[in-house]
Amino acid sequence: MTKFTSRRVQRLSDQLRHRELNFDNVVIHSRFYHFEKKVEDSGLSIKLGHIGEEHYFIDGRRHTIKPGRFLVVNRHRSFDCYLKSDTPVEAFCIYLSDSVIRESMALLSRSQEELLDAPFQAPEKAPAFLEKVYHVRENELGAFLSAIRPLLASNQPMDFEALYYTLAEKLLRSQRQVEQHLQGITAKRRSTREELYRRLCIARQYILENFHKDIELDALSRQAALSKYHLLRTYKEAFGATPYRQVLDLRLEASKELLAEGHTLEDIAFRLGFSDRRSFTKAFKKGFGMAPSVMREGMMG
Repeated sequence: MTKFTSRRVQRLSDQLRHRELNFDNVVIHSRFYHFEKKVEDSGLSIKLGHIGEEHYFIDGRRHTIKPGRFLVVNRHRSFDCYLKSDTPVEAFCIYLSDSVIRESMALLSRSQEELLDAPFQAPEKAPAFLEKVYHVRENELGAFLSAIRPLLASNQPMDFEALYYTLAEKLLRSQRQVEQHLQGITAKRRSTREELYRRLCIARQYILENFHKDIELDALSRQAALSKYHLLRTYKEAFGATPYRQVLDLRLEASKELLAEGHTLEDIAFRLGFSDRRSFTKAFKKGFGMAPSVMREGMMG
């Protein structure tokens, strides 16, 4: 019988077909060509895409994870998992215990003095997280998952106890950000705000993956299944910027990296979807208060 330990990555395949997926503080690296399973009572987990696609069905909603995406599933949830491929599909599933979440909540919500006075006091109940597919560039949890994925894949030695607490803290911080976005959406019912947010995130994920290309509002509208006006209004309510502004900001941030790598201004403009060097330089100066050539000189100096 397979022993599940929290001190290393568990590389598993067929063993998962016969286990309830309700672990605590375990990292599982799965590899399948074909997998079907109905889970009745899950643990709190972060499902991170690695190679290929996995599909999860929760409350009639389909969630697909692939490289660059992850899914958060709450404790005590039931769902179906399915994949079928001619090539191996690999993913990581990171389970976090209730106690790790609650201890991390205490650290984030209490002062240093309160922690000293009552070091073992923690909230009685862990929160519920918004279940959806997240892009790794959406929040700090995604950025951290993107950074550790190669380490998990290579099964390098890690401080797993510290890892679980770090993941819990970043999950809680990212959920706070989600709540801020939800509060910005002017809809009365929580369920309506959550559905709008899921659709807006689909548009944002499309932007994150395609900002270097021409993005038409019609395409974003179709991706999010929202009218163009509804998308524009609620996108700014949730994220504080229009889709156009977010595309421009992403292009300008990417341009700094290309400048540091020594690309010409013409090449940068072409790579990032600007019409020409002049339009790129104008946008850069407006965004950063200096010409790109001046910033490059500062980087080289």
